[in-house]
Amino acid sequence: MPVSTDGGRLRRFGVAALVAPIVVGCGRAQRSAPDASASAAPRTSSPGGLPASDGSAPAGLPASDGSAPAGRPAADEITPVYPALEGAPEPHAARLCEALHALPARRKAACRGAAVGFHATSECTRALSFAVRARAVTLSPDDVSRCVAAMARSLEGCGWVSPLAAAVPPACEGIVRGTLGVGARCRSSLECVDGLRCDGAGPTDAGTCRAPRAAGPCGRSVDALAAVTRQTRFAEAHPECCGHCAGRACADGAPPGAARGSTAQGVK
Repeated sequence: MPVSTDGGRLRRFGVAALVAPIVVGCGRAQRSAPDASASAAPRTSSPGGLPASDGSAPAGLPASDGSAPAGRPAADEITPVYPALEGAPEPHAARLCEALHALPARRKAACRGAAVGFHATSECTRALSFAVRARAVTLSPDDVSRCVAAMARSLEGCGWVSPLAAAVPPACEGIVRGTLGVGARCRSSLECVDGLRCDGAGPTDAGTCRAPRAAGPCGRSVDALAAVTRQTRFAEAHPECCGHCAGRACADGAPPGAARGSTAQGVK
């Protein structure tokens, strides 16, 4: 199965996301059920205080009069789509982010005999903890343990060291699973159930879970949560297009060079 170049966009724009701190039938919205560990049905309510898709305030909160409450950012202030975390981080989120970011940074520094450089552990922990706490995603402890072990094995020795980030083992891909159904407000495609994309989401903007589109723009945004959790193949489960993304627009059929029957979305 070809690797979606959504991963390339994550590498190119991942820093922007931090600083700002599958073929599906077009005629129907097809959704696959979440992992068994997330036994609840797909949610259509909005997680973590996001306004409902019709613009109304979340249940239990007063409607806004347009003014910014004390301590809250003004309407024209740019803020990250995943806000500051209140309280301690989620343990499994912190453990996963440590393995994805801090561990390779420490190992690279040891191999080079240098100080540990910048890494995105805190940004990853903040965003993933928020999504888990909002019940927008699930994270299996067993999946996290497998990823941590695979990451440690991949960093043995120093032959992997290069100017680029350490590669993500397959055991670490696809382990952040969404719970939100069609029409739900979302901050990342990882928050939507398989088969749905978070349309309109970016480092500073929320979006709406939707089915892949047959035509229209694509490949024009970066997914903040996918970037920091290093889910480079997330487009395979959350495609933007019914066919594939070519020249920043959805096109019919599989991407050029794709294996027959492939469901991976490609960006040309």
